[in-house]
Amino acid sequence: MPDRPDIPPLRSAGFPTSGIAPGGPVWPGGPPDSAWLAEDAEPEINIMEYVHLLWRHRWMIAAVVALCVLVGGAWSFTRPKLYKATTRIAFEQAPQIIKSQVYSGPSWWELQQFVKDQTQVLKTRRLAERVAEKLGLSGSPEFQGGDPAAMLLASVKVENVKDTNILELSMVGRDPDKVAEWLNVYVQEYIAINIEDNLNRTRKVYQVIQEKLDPLRKQLEASEQKLISFKESEDAFLVGDQDKNVITEQVNTLTEEYARAKAERISLETKLAALRGLHAGNLLESTLPGVLNDPTIRGLRDQKAAAEVELADKLREYKPAHPVIKELKARIAQLDQKIEAQIATIMDSLQTDYAIRKKHEQALFAALQKLRNQTIELSKQNLEYQKIRHEYEENKTFYEQMLRRSKETDISSSAALNNVRVIDPARPPNGPFRPNPPRALALSLILGLFLGIGLVLGLDYIDQTVRTPEDVERYLGLEVLGAVPRYSDETSHMTREIFQSLRTAVMMAAREETSQVLMVTSAAPGEGKTSTAYNLAKALAMGGAKVLVIDADLRKPRFHKIINAKNVRGLTSLVLGERDPRDVIHTLADMPNLDIVTSGPLPPNPPEMFSKSSFKRMLDRAREHYQWIIIDTPPVTSVTDAVICSQHADMVLLVVRYGQAKRAAIINALRQLGRAGARLAGVVLNAVDLERDSYYYTYYYTYYHYGYGENGTALSGGKKKAKKGA
Repeated sequence: MPDRPDIPPLRSAGFPTSGIAPGGPVWPGGPPDSAWLAEDAEPEINIMEYVHLLWRHRWMIAAVVALCVLVGGAWSFTRPKLYKATTRIAFEQAPQIIKSQVYSGPSWWELQQFVKDQTQVLKTRRLAERVAEKLGLSGSPEFQGGDPAAMLLASVKVENVKDTNILELSMVGRDPDKVAEWLNVYVQEYIAINIEDNLNRTRKVYQVIQEKLDPLRKQLEASEQKLISFKESEDAFLVGDQDKNVITEQVNTLTEEYARAKAERISLETKLAALRGLHAGNLLESTLPGVLNDPTIRGLRDQKAAAEVELADKLREYKPAHPVIKELKARIAQLDQKIEAQIATIMDSLQTDYAIRKKHEQALFAALQKLRNQTIELSKQNLEYQKIRHEYEENKTFYEQMLRRSKETDISSSAALNNVRVIDPARPPNGPFRPNPPRALALSLILGLFLGIGLVLGLDYIDQTVRTPEDVERYLGLEVLGAVPRYSDETSHMTREIFQSLRTAVMMAAREETSQVLMVTSAAPGEGKTSTAYNLAKALAMGGAKVLVIDADLRKPRFHKIINAKNVRGLTSLVLGERDPRDVIHTLADMPNLDIVTSGPLPPNPPEMFSKSSFKRMLDRAREHYQWIIIDTPPVTSVTDAVICSQHADMVLLVVRYGQAKRAAIINALRQLGRAGARLAGVVLNAVDLERDSYYYTYYYTYYHYGYGENGTALSGGKKKAKKGA
């Protein structure tokens, strides 16, 4: 195949780079932050990565799905067929024979609770045993060696239809006709038990009522006799409401008269007290208003005044001893006596009137007290009467109710009360209930998908190796410069094209003319670093560049075997100054631009060889004569040779074997190289298995489709192989 230096780097051929620079991360003096290399770092979830993962393992998922469908189909077609019969019953308000009481029936919540209770009643062993006995299931082939009642209960399912008072009963069995018949009998026996329980309850109530009637009758007779005896008693007044009103009016009238009499008595008592006060103060009674206003006293006083005027006139004419004067004085004295006598009469009259008023008041008070006492006694008797009468009426009412209930219960006990109604009898089912092949296959398909996807994701989680460029970028943060397929006769032409592309990617990663020394290493042994270094050197040499390959693997060198040369002199001889460069360089006849320096004799302490100044001088001289210097070193995690040597290299190319290298080992290797200040050019995925991983189909199909053989013929067989690998 002719040299094609214009082949773009691998990322332009369809591998995503996630924004990484063409030369990969540069770590001058070590990585700025090693957190991205942490083994337990949580990468960002990319849905498309999982889609690609599932697509790559689609045949595994398909196999799991096919296995689940096969098992589900085998199970569904080999299981015995079971048939399901269904019936519905409704609970209604029981017919009310008792009409004497207002009863609106149970509330919605009470009815719902009743329905829930009946759900448990329908699953009782008593009912199942009764059904088994009526159907004679003890000798039935379906129940041989088992408990028919328990098996019936296990096959019956009771569910409440939401927000209704309807129950749906279902039974599962192997015979469609029998299962419908058994379910109908099951419901009929439940209704019969319900009726029997109601009748038994009613009879018990009737018996209780009958036991209570005789004591109630005696109690009623006793209260009636007590009422009659009270009425016939001699001291019982038992007045009516009209008489009560008359007594009340009399009390009111006497109260008013008593108040007036009392007021009059108090008035007279006040006057008498005033008279007694006049006597005590030596005052004249004649100054009292009652005396002054008396007409008799007023007339006598007028006469006395006239006599006194006449006496005054006569005294001017006569002497005091004159008979006329004496007569006038005698008349005046007589008038004074009459006035005194009249005043005394008035006082006696007041005393008499006061005594009369006081007696009248006392009489009214006595009459009023007597009437009040009579009223109180009447009220007491009336209360006692009402109490006896109320007790009698209560006993009478309760007895009449119990007697009526007894008659109604007697009628109810002879009637079959039932509040259960079958609204949809069970019919033989048209097809089996279980197994359901379409449903089983659908569930098997869904289960298979879940198991297959879970298996793929689980294996991917367990698998800590690197398989795709996305794995490298996701977990390592590096760019994949090339993905080399596993070598075979069919992939030989493709491999050469891949290394041509890798050559271009390395040239672009160099970026500077002084970037000539490329160290090729790996994290662990057996990843193909030596073959990668050799093939990359050939690709660079075929492009016209002068290339030197140095076998710096002083532990297990291989380049002398590749070129079939003796390893008696080489790198160690040159570093130790035992040989000149022209003595250790091997040239290839078919590759004039490629020179190889083998390892030479293995030293006792290989790391010291890379620390010598002669090793650096050798590389400086090589830079003057070669455009590219490729150094093959031991694995990084095995020994420290590669870490020390990386300090003299311009770039480091890390080889990762497909599906073999663990991410932890690679991350550890990158940490060591980062501490040494190495510059990572990128990663080469080696030995990609096209037969197992169809991820690379799109990329490698391009090489098969556009690649050419050594004779210029198209590689049609490769195209077919690519499709197979897909």
